[in-house]
Amino acid sequence: MKKYFLFLDESKPNGSNLKHLCLGGVIIEEDTYKKTIIREINSMKNSVFGNTEVILHESELRSAKGEYSEMRKEKKRTFFWKELNRIFVTYNITTIGAAIDVDKYRSFYETNSLNDEYFIVLQAVLENFIHFLQKNNALGSVFIESRNHKEDTDIRNTYYKIMANGTLYLNANSFQDKLLNNLNFVIKEDNNIGVQLADFVPGTLNRKCNGLNPKEPNIYEVIESSLYNGKCNLKERFGFKIMP
Repeated sequence: MKKYFLFLDESKPNGSNLKHLCLGGVIIEEDTYKKTIIREINSMKNSVFGNTEVILHESELRSAKGEYSEMRKEKKRTFFWKELNRIFVTYNITTIGAAIDVDKYRSFYETNSLNDEYFIVLQAVLENFIHFLQKNNALGSVFIESRNHKEDTDIRNTYYKIMANGTLYLNANSFQDKLLNNLNFVIKEDNNIGVQLADFVPGTLNRKCNGLNPKEPNIYEVIESSLYNGKCNLKERFGFKIMP
């Protein structure tokens, strides 16, 4: 039975042009990830930065400061974005996400913290990941970048709630049958390639649901075309679910 990894990151509302909390990332088959994608990304890092230790964060790459200063060179910048796009396409990386308009949600319901919105988007993403695993007769694991002890604990507790209770569309057994282990937190020092790829997804999707053009250069088209469609051409339900 095949195994898939789900790598996740988030894009938070910024109080101005981004109104949504967006959780998104990539689904990658385990063998493809371990045997090919890690090597491909490290080769790209070597070509652009001269080493494999640089952590790919979209905001830092665009700022092109410090260890990212090579991105100021047009030739290397163009190479980076073309290679990133090629890797997504070549290895059939699937994208997935969910977003919620935080202000609208709080105008409808009483809430105490951002954890309530996070529970909603995490629930939607995990639900659709389980759907993906069912359709592909596979098992899966979930990885997310670590923040701090309190935030990690909140996210872990939210994850366990979903595992224990299921969701509106899937019962708890569906989650427990398909997810292999606990939620995996990744620290920056791990240099985890999957989480670095996931970093490019939620910001792009967040701009989309707020009616903003993607930043240039970008891999918007491949992120959009790679959204999971539930094998029924319903990307808006199974790939990127936007909730008011």
